[in-house]
Amino acid sequence: MAAFLFIVLREKINKGPGVMIPGKVFYAVLNMGLGHATRSLPLIKEFINRKWQILIGSNGRSLEFLKKELPSIQFVETPDYSISYSQGSFLLLKLSLQAPRIFKRIKEEKKLCNQIVEDYSPDLIVSDHCYGMYHSRVPSYFLSHQIYFALPNSLQFLSPVISRFNLSFHQKYLKIIIPDVPENGNGLLSGKLSRFPKDSDKYFFSGILSSVYKNNNNVDDKIDFLVSISGPEPQRTIFEKLILEQIENVPGKIIAVLGKSEENKMIMEKDDLKVYSHLPRVEMEKLFNKADFIITRPGYSTIMELVKLGKKALFVPTPGQTEQEYLAKLMMEKEWFYFVDQNKLDLLKDIKSAKSYSGLTKINTTKNTVEYIFKNVFNI
Repeated sequence: MAAFLFIVLREKINKGPGVMIPGKVFYAVLNMGLGHATRSLPLIKEFINRKWQILIGSNGRSLEFLKKELPSIQFVETPDYSISYSQGSFLLLKLSLQAPRIFKRIKEEKKLCNQIVEDYSPDLIVSDHCYGMYHSRVPSYFLSHQIYFALPNSLQFLSPVISRFNLSFHQKYLKIIIPDVPENGNGLLSGKLSRFPKDSDKYFFSGILSSVYKNNNNVDDKIDFLVSISGPEPQRTIFEKLILEQIENVPGKIIAVLGKSEENKMIMEKDDLKVYSHLPRVEMEKLFNKADFIITRPGYSTIMELVKLGKKALFVPTPGQTEQEYLAKLMMEKEWFYFVDQNKLDLLKDIKSAKSYSGLTKINTTKNTVEYIFKNVFNI
């Protein structure tokens, strides 16, 4: 049925060879750090370039970020999963206890999505990891690098149950877009997180998606270190405190950005150190290009950005966030990036160790990825 409706949609949008009539898209973005919002920007901007009418759904800091980046776009506030993160290392247990509330939020997402379809009549739905944003009458696409969840060794016995949860929701969508390139059945950057059933034609490796672009011009005002702090609370604040306690002992020109998208101000300026609560994406792109070295969380979107720019980095995973811990270990095993546990952070020592790792040069361009998705996945 979904395939038939998609053919009807194509006939509706395309009126003859080379002539495309723009349509409407509802684009939902998960609020969990800013990574989902930043990696979705290139796709959203391509819809804008193609003159599509766009409704963006998100909440919290991701919503504030997208509103600042796309001030002329229409927005709707979506249900917040309201995931609470522990201050210790028992994050997965705490997340498990919140499962009933997460399922409730998914149901609320689905109800909202149904209402949007009735009121807004989108031609496409794109969901960056919002499980309830799909509709049986509208071609719906799911963007995720995490087809399987990373679990600690002590909980590997739960993997089949949790995998069924993820895969069952994927069946609601026409296609699953994986922002990575394939390597031996896994993703090059996402590893075993992005493996998928071999007998399924739902899944596509699209190439990396990054909202920052390499620019070798106008980078005369180089900086030695860029510290990008992000992620869910309370660990974001804990990481911020650790960084600010140690950063003044690090020699060189340093800029730290705290990832508070609800604010837009300088927090501190002292000698060669500047600290901002948040900066627009265009300014972050300039800083990423100017910086010789990056200190950050190993969120998947951040890894894609570093690969795009060919930068070296020190990773400090969010304690208990198994996805980041897995990705950090994977990057270190491949000898691309060094990581350190947050509770063992010693900036001077760890920066020295991290500089001996090569980083990874970009594997393709976001432009190619966007073109591939629109042509081969969205078919528009």
